[in-house]
Amino acid sequence: MRITVRYFARYRSLVGKSEEELEIPEGATVRELIEVLKERHPVLKDEVFAEEDDLADVNVSRNGRYVRFDEVLQDGDVVALFPPVSGG
Repeated sequence: MRITVRYFARYRSLVGKSEEELEIPEGATVRELIEVLKERHPVLKDEVFAEEDDLADVNVSRNGRYVRFDEVLQDGDVVALFPPVSGG
């Protein structure tokens, strides 16, 4: 199945593009997509997902709604990766 991945803020700078289309297996989860992205873009593995709990520093939305990492993706989904936001 095909999905679109959009990168925001720091992730866009690290990957060097704002979005890309990927072919992933049917029934893949958000967590499995992140594994694909780490292989495709080693800089993400080194700079973003280097912690033991490597999903703590990323927010993921699917079709405009924040999702859990075990959520199953569907053909045509748009997945966006955002760094954590803080402010005051």
